[in-house]
Amino acid sequence: MTVEIHAHDVAVFANGSKVATVTKPGVMKAPSKTGPIDRSFNIGDVVLVDGRGIVLVSPLSFAGATEIARAVIENHPGTVTDSNALRALATAVIGFAAQTVAPEPVSATIEPSQPAAV
Repeated sequence: MTVEIHAHDVAVFANGSKVATVTKPGVMKAPSKTGPIDRSFNIGDVVLVDGRGIVLVSPLSFAGATEIARAVIENHPGTVTDSNALRALATAVIGFAAQTVAPEPVSATIEPSQPAAV
C-alpha cells in the first residue's frame, strides 16, 4: 500500500537520504507487535526517506522522539541497541533543529559614551 506524505526537505545526505518536515496531516499503516495499525501524522512531524522515496523513519512527532530518547536514557531493553531507534533519534535531531527559527536580533540604540570624570 502506498501512502502519500506531503513534506518539505530540510536536509539531504550524500547517500540520497532526506530528512523532511511533514506539511499535510495524514494516516499510514505502521507495524506493531499485534500487527499493522493506523498511525496518524501531523504538520511539523519529521520523516526520513531514502533516495528512492522509501520511508525509513515514519513521521515522528517531537513527543514521540522524546519517548524514544527517554527509553534510551532509562536503558530500556532493546532500545539502546535498536538501530531503528537510533535512526529515529537522528531524524528528530536534524528535523526539529531545522524547524527552530532563530530569534530576531534585538535592535538597540547605542549611546555615545560619556567622558570619564577626572
